[in-house]
Amino acid sequence: MKNIKVLGIDGSPRENSNTLSLLKIAIKSAEEEGAESTLIRLREYNIPYCRGCISYNGKCNLQECTIQDGEDVKVILETMIISDVILFATPVYWFGPSGLMKNLIDRMTSLEHKQKLLDGKVTGILCSYEEEGAANTISQFFLTLSDMGLVFPPYAYTYNRKGEKDPATIFYAKQLGKNSVRMAKLIKEKKWWNIIKD
Repeated sequence: MKNIKVLGIDGSPRENSNTLSLLKIAIKSAEEEGAESTLIRLREYNIPYCRGCISYNGKCNLQECTIQDGEDVKVILETMIISDVILFATPVYWFGPSGLMKNLIDRMTSLEHKQKLLDGKVTGILCSYEEEGAANTISQFFLTLSDMGLVFPPYAYTYNRKGEKDPATIFYAKQLGKNSVRMAKLIKEKKWWNIIKD
């Protein structure tokens, strides 16, 4: 079996953020399980806003989405397609993910509207926050990513308040990295569920 490919997506606009450091803990743990990793920092990419094509003409797919918006969107979405595990990390802004991350999630509609291109990808969520809102942010991810066909390992999320990471946060970040790789190995090319088709 080929190595599991793990993609970590950092949704923080800051250079050296608490969010990124938490994500790196999970990625390192995944690498210890033999995975190959890629890190995408959304702040380094130009991702135009979703135009809501699905609501206007129903032409929402990868090709249409990337034709109009250049290479950056295409690079990110195609990297997601070839990955086995996708870890989403975001700070909490007003009880939800950062604008950078929410923008990406909107653009991910092109991967699920017609073909469910993310079906069977293993996923997890990491949040950093200063005020309440981590649970709400994580819940938004669960609802959206599950509808897109992504699957969750045991202990699929963790969150941390402010800069100091408590031992429990570090433990769960490590568990997320390990469990996501182990789960990806179990289900890779062995999908037993039904994919919804038109």
